[in-house]
Amino acid sequence: MNIVKSDIELGEYTPNVGTMFLDNRDKYDNAPAFAERSADGPYRYWSWAELTRDIITLSAHLLDSGLDPEDDGLNRVCFIAGNSYRRLVCEMAVMSCGLVCVPIFAKYPNELMEKLINFSDVSMIISDHPDKIDSLDKSCLPDRLILLKQGTVSGKGSVGYFDDIVKQVPDPKTQADIERRFRAVKPSALAMIMYTSGTSGFPKGVQLHHRNIMSQQKALEIMWQPEHGMRFLCYLPWHHSFGGLFERFFALHSGGCLAIDDSFGKDIDRLLENFAEIRPHVYFSVPVIYQAIVSKVLTSEKAEKSFFHDELKFVFTAAAPLPLSTSDVFREKQVPVLEAWGLTETSPCCTLTGFGMDRIPGIVGFPIPGVELSLGEDNELLVRGENVMSGYFRNEEATAKAFSDGGWFHTGDIGEITPDGVRIISRKERMFKLSNGEKLFPSNIEENVCRRCKFVKYAYVFGSGQKHPFMLVFPNSGLMAASVRNQINDPACEFPSSCKSLSSCLSSCVDEINTYQLTGFERIGRALVIQRELSLEENELTPSFKLIPRRIEEKYQPYIEAMQRQDYDNLPADAFVIDLE
Repeated sequence: MNIVKSDIELGEYTPNVGTMFLDNRDKYDNAPAFAERSADGPYRYWSWAELTRDIITLSAHLLDSGLDPEDDGLNRVCFIAGNSYRRLVCEMAVMSCGLVCVPIFAKYPNELMEKLINFSDVSMIISDHPDKIDSLDKSCLPDRLILLKQGTVSGKGSVGYFDDIVKQVPDPKTQADIERRFRAVKPSALAMIMYTSGTSGFPKGVQLHHRNIMSQQKALEIMWQPEHGMRFLCYLPWHHSFGGLFERFFALHSGGCLAIDDSFGKDIDRLLENFAEIRPHVYFSVPVIYQAIVSKVLTSEKAEKSFFHDELKFVFTAAAPLPLSTSDVFREKQVPVLEAWGLTETSPCCTLTGFGMDRIPGIVGFPIPGVELSLGEDNELLVRGENVMSGYFRNEEATAKAFSDGGWFHTGDIGEITPDGVRIISRKERMFKLSNGEKLFPSNIEENVCRRCKFVKYAYVFGSGQKHPFMLVFPNSGLMAASVRNQINDPACEFPSSCKSLSSCLSSCVDEINTYQLTGFERIGRALVIQRELSLEENELTPSFKLIPRRIEEKYQPYIEAMQRQDYDNLPADAFVIDLE
């Protein structure tokens, strides 16, 4: 077995989450640790001393309420909340005192949320959605509840309020006892059960330990050499590994200041307003947001100066390919775009690209310190290291399937190891065969399309048993409208100068991709453009804005069947066909 790993040793790392806060308080004291707007007011800042004090206070309350880190029936705390200072304090208090944090996506439908709460067997819920909690079946709710804002939940026992709890600062002896407890938590102790995004089937609970989280931070410290006091602007949701593990813990571990972006990635004007005020040194986001930012930057000198300020060190992207036209803007501004690959099960980062300006499409870098990679059957990427989970919560069958001899975790991603770094090809589960027996990896084609054409927001390739693959296209209509309105010209794209409509633009793009970027059996036979916005609320996208294949197949089955039959007469008015055969 050929094993690839970093030449740099991981070395010792902070043993647990609580020790990280105590050490940072002692080192940074009154330096800013966190910032958040109050309603439409200015940003309020909390120092490392204040943040750690509140975490200690919450920990004391949790333990006094009867929760017990040593009791499997009394140690899990569910979070149903948005990003906020209150949630951060409570979540870090849970982990710091040895309890287990179980974040659940607040916008899940009630039925799924009730199933997850029951399955998780939690002893407390902490939430800023009292109305949502009150609408759930009361049989799934534990007896303990902390609300992060005012509200009522009927029919339950103990309800506490964050603002009341943090006022009850424990006496010096109790504080000292809590601090000793923080430092005594073992690296092998369970810290989080983070549910996968659910791209197929019921979400699996990934069990992450303190060593998984903290070893990852040591590796990033080695690779990125962060400076104390760096500023971060955060909207990525904390129930998901990209925001909740990668961005949040890197900011905290580095002694930086994490500021909440109340645009939530949906209001680009508000995002840029916050960006101008916080002036982050490092920014984490996903391609669809970078596309929207670049669209603003190209049409507004104010937006350009706000985003590309002189203290911006680098931006980080993940979840999908960054279109070349967007990547080019960052290259022109001399701002490195870093990319990584990993999964929730790997805490999440396994590989990382460097700070060079030239990015190679599909390449996600080399293993970070402490991580080993190898290739298994069908070139599936296998991972081993301190960052890899222990298994799935109460799912021995899935855990057994995920690991092979030697502790190798099967990622389900097909890839190759090249001299330039690891290249991701597709998810193994999505591979299908055409009528001629050729294996086809749809993710590879989808990424080619999205990378080449900035007006394609999402692409979904299918066609098992067909002569050529078919594709559903969901266009970036907002970006296209902005380009028409502002006459944005792109050297790599004739739109809007030559293309007179959405149909002609996307037809020429897909035809060009077929001719020059895809070969033989990979070439797209027909594409159906559906002028709709996919959404989290409709469960079409994961929290990191990836397509959910099973949901797309289910919801758009009539469109898929019409393409296979070549029967387009009864298609809705929001769809049109590009026939390339």
